[in-house]
Amino acid sequence: MPRLEESLLVEASLAEVWDHYFEPGGWPAWVDGFAAVESIEGYPSEGGTLVWRSNPAGRGTVRERVIEHQPRRRHRIEFSDPESRGELVTRFGIEGEATRVALVLDYGLQRGGPLAWLTERLFVRGQVRGSLQRSLLRFKHEAEEVANLGDSLRGEPS
Repeated sequence: MPRLEESLLVEASLAEVWDHYFEPGGWPAWVDGFAAVESIEGYPSEGGTLVWRSNPAGRGTVRERVIEHQPRRRHRIEFSDPESRGELVTRFGIEGEATRVALVLDYGLQRGGPLAWLTERLFVRGQVRGSLQRSLLRFKHEAEEVANLGDSLRGEPS
């Protein structure tokens, strides 16, 4: 399975970043292609499930199952959609006054064939990497905005 890794630093506390990551109301703003939750049971706890659908140009219906959940450290899911399946690990770590969010994605195409590896390498990998990068960058902006808003509501300098 191909593996992609991306990370960035979010200028917010670990608690703020963690809470924002798991807030369903925020997902449409930062998850690439996210349209709406179809069902959610026990998420984000281990064994919990989430089914969501993408916008018309996106992935279709995405099914997730949590296989590991270490609060404020690590979250691992397995996922499937009509075109792909795999695992996504999200790690959170404190760096100074900021929080590093790292994504490790292992994925494979649902349909094989003799040229599947070439299709993945030439066409799919770049699209998947771009989607990860867009999601992380949007997450950073959203989480920092929420953290700054919270600071201003508490009367703290931002």
